[in-house]
Amino acid sequence: MIDLIRLTRPLNLLIMALTMAAMRYGVVGAWLDHTSAAIQSTSIDPTGTTIAEIPGNRLMHAFTGVHFWLLVLSTLLIAAGGNVINDYFDTRIDRVNKPAQVIVGRTVKRRVAMAGHLVLSGLGLAIGAFVPWRSGQSRLGVIPAFAVIALWSYSTRLKRAFLIGNGTVAVLAALVPITVGLYEVTALARTYPRDNWLSTVNGELLKVVIDFNEPWYWILGYGLFAFLATLVREIQKDLADVEGDRAEGCRTLPIVLGMRWGKDVALTYMGLLLVCVLYARMALLHDRLSYWYIGIAVITPLLLSAGFTYNASTRREHGIASHLLKAAMVIAILYAFLLRHTIWDPARLLCASV
Repeated sequence: MIDLIRLTRPLNLLIMALTMAAMRYGVVGAWLDHTSAAIQSTSIDPTGTTIAEIPGNRLMHAFTGVHFWLLVLSTLLIAAGGNVINDYFDTRIDRVNKPAQVIVGRTVKRRVAMAGHLVLSGLGLAIGAFVPWRSGQSRLGVIPAFAVIALWSYSTRLKRAFLIGNGTVAVLAALVPITVGLYEVTALARTYPRDNWLSTVNGELLKVVIDFNEPWYWILGYGLFAFLATLVREIQKDLADVEGDRAEGCRTLPIVLGMRWGKDVALTYMGLLLVCVLYARMALLHDRLSYWYIGIAVITPLLLSAGFTYNASTRREHGIASHLLKAAMVIAILYAFLLRHTIWDPARLLCASV
């Protein structure tokens, strides 16, 4: 049983759950708090007149907590099933690259691994269909179905194709934060009107327009970060696993173009990732907390990962580069929980006019 659990890669599942929680309680939660504060400061009626559709002039989550955690559970089950089936089809490759870590066919029978994949994916699909139906967003039910199909295709065929497998995993990683946004922000936009009216002390009406795009900027930014970081990590793993991949006839980037080109492509994408992070730090985040947190806690492991990637000559060194990049991803995710304590421009949250 323990080895079957290991096949699901619990640490990666924990990071996914952390990412989704960071989008809801960090990004969306911070936007709700700051927007509510902006509405309350805009209300100039000393009697405390409120917007009828917003009790107490305070915005609340419209996507319920129960539905959110069911969404997290669905995502984790599908990802766990994908990890199991990936190891199922990678057995021969892993016997070359990491023989001591092979589980399928040794401590876990192949039919048990396949059954585990089917159960996990089936439960994930069922819950993934229930959540959008129950929350009134049925169209989003295609996301878990797409994820299951993509993970199966990746494990059976796409992983062995030039760059396509890397891109598939990167897209799925980006979908994790974006899916939360699709549920959370869409529910908010349906619950609260964009145009609202507050009465002033003089009896005039003050128009207050809520900008629901602001949380999307953060969520899409995290999606882009997840896409680029995962793409680099996939190339780093290809660099580490080149011996076994070549034995199985895979057409990964370092096999097709060579190790030097493989490193160059990984470093190029990492450079693009660093540019995006630096742009956010310099142009968008002006408070001291963001400046130092991103400048030291996020950028430092990214630079270390780039250095190890450039100099790596062994599988262990490529693994260190990959672990450093994963650490940067986790640190970046944790930053979302600090957004409540950062400075938001009220003009970007809502617009008020008489």
